[in-house]
Amino acid sequence: MVEFIIAVKSIRNIRNKFVFQKAGIMNHKNRPIGIFDLTSQCLLRCRHCYYYTDVSQLPSDLNDNIFLKRLKQKKEEYGIRSAFWVGGEPLLRLNLLRRAMTLFPRNAIATSGALPIPSDLDAGLLLSIDGPKDVHDSLRGEGCFDIAMQHIKNLPRGSFALATTLTSFSVEYIEKLPELVNSTRALGILIGFHVGRLGDPSLLDDDRRHKAVDQLLLIHQNHPGVLLHSRKALELFRPCNSHKVSKKCIYRDRAVAFDVRFEEKTPCTFATNAACDACGCPVVIAHAAWRDHDPESEALLHVLFPKREFSIATGQFNEVSQTPSASL
Repeated sequence: MVEFIIAVKSIRNIRNKFVFQKAGIMNHKNRPIGIFDLTSQCLLRCRHCYYYTDVSQLPSDLNDNIFLKRLKQKKEEYGIRSAFWVGGEPLLRLNLLRRAMTLFPRNAIATSGALPIPSDLDAGLLLSIDGPKDVHDSLRGEGCFDIAMQHIKNLPRGSFALATTLTSFSVEYIEKLPELVNSTRALGILIGFHVGRLGDPSLLDDDRRHKAVDQLLLIHQNHPGVLLHSRKALELFRPCNSHKVSKKCIYRDRAVAFDVRFEEKTPCTFATNAACDACGCPVVIAHAAWRDHDPESEALLHVLFPKREFSIATGQFNEVSQTPSASL
């Protein structure tokens, strides 16, 4: 049975790569955004996490020096200017993360909040929070909510955003989102919908997803600033708009994703768990809205990827600019 599952995943990966090549998506040059798995290790095993659906196929981490050498090679090969650090838990390799971020003018980090979060990372910071305490802990483990809240309490107000992935387990708590933001010092909430394979119990069916978008639009109207996506972007989460999102997907011509050994992940960072016909990725949605001439989504992308200034003295990007005007 295990061999059959691996074979199916391999066939799906080959199919996805072929489809993207036919669409002209696999152009290796001029991909300004790189999504990097910094590590395959994590302290948690969240019920809805795409990364650990098959732990038998997780590649082992590279040592710091080899990682940085290959990172520099990929940066030059693809023309990457903005880096999104994911995993696993990126903060498990904090020293490597700090060194890697100096190579790029723009950085963003996704974290579970299971580890202390330094206040001087100079990057967009996304903290995964799935809902109120009981909901969050049911998906991530007992005590995880309180630990995350402890680790963000001393961060400057507005220096991080909450990243909430709506699943079949959490969608009924949408009305609690304003309270969640108000109880923290977060800039707001970046909404996403769970991405997974057919039959995944965390997935929302089309009807529930439509209703969830309706609720999100009401929150956007009645609680300004809670949701970071624009109304235009929220509408793109509807299943009937998936074809629009797919046509403007950031991975078609602007982004490239790598695993911890710098093997390219196709069609996106979700790899074989990708569901392009029902995309729920918040960054993909924001970028699609931006490409549809939405200035709010453009501003959001600049907030998520704050710009560092280049220091001639150090030869590195080492300070955050307060004016998000340069292009991603």
